[in-house]
Amino acid sequence: MAFSRIFGSGDKKLQKRADELLLKLSKDFQAASAKLHAAAKAWSKGDVKVLEEIVGEIIEIEREADCLKDELVNSIFSKHAYLPQQTQDRHELVMHMDAVIDAAEEAIRLMAIGKKRKPPKLLVEIAEKCWYCTDMLQDAIKLIFIDFDAAVELSHKIEKVREEARSLKFKLHDRLFNDPKCDPIDSSYYHHLSRRIIDVAIQAEITSDFIRALAVKYS
Repeated sequence: MAFSRIFGSGDKKLQKRADELLLKLSKDFQAASAKLHAAAKAWSKGDVKVLEEIVGEIIEIEREADCLKDELVNSIFSKHAYLPQQTQDRHELVMHMDAVIDAAEEAIRLMAIGKKRKPPKLLVEIAEKCWYCTDMLQDAIKLIFIDFDAAVELSHKIEKVREEARSLKFKLHDRLFNDPKCDPIDSSYYHHLSRRIIDVAIQAEITSDFIRALAVKYS
């Protein structure tokens, strides 16, 4: 069973456009997460200029994603391109995907606030795990059009990598709170930033969980 077969009834032209927008949205959340990782790497090397450039790029991606979301909602879903339940499922998937991008924007904005600090390397590793999650999620979005089973298999891998990111987060927190040399302000800042970064992986996992729910629902 595949997404395209489940949503086969309705306005074919609008459905084709919806598929295109959905794939564009998946590219956006993957790009935002990849750039977040690149920003963390640049920051760790003291390259504030690159960090600041990436902040603007991710904000622009988020705005583009909002336009895609609005077109899907206002120009496709509201035009009854699908049956009501199918529209609801599509809309929920879009909102989950948008949440991944919002999480990346939130993280990069918070990162930019501390651009003059020297971040722990574990933050870069956490950002990398988040990037892996969104990379797999983008592939899962592509696969739902042809093979739900393959998409579900990827969702389990996303869950595993998100757990790895979570372990890194607690490793960082342990270091921050148990190092007497760590400045309390830095400790608090990196604590909150790590939570914002890992939220990208969490939102990716939530989206992949929804894909699994769709597979169960329509299989």
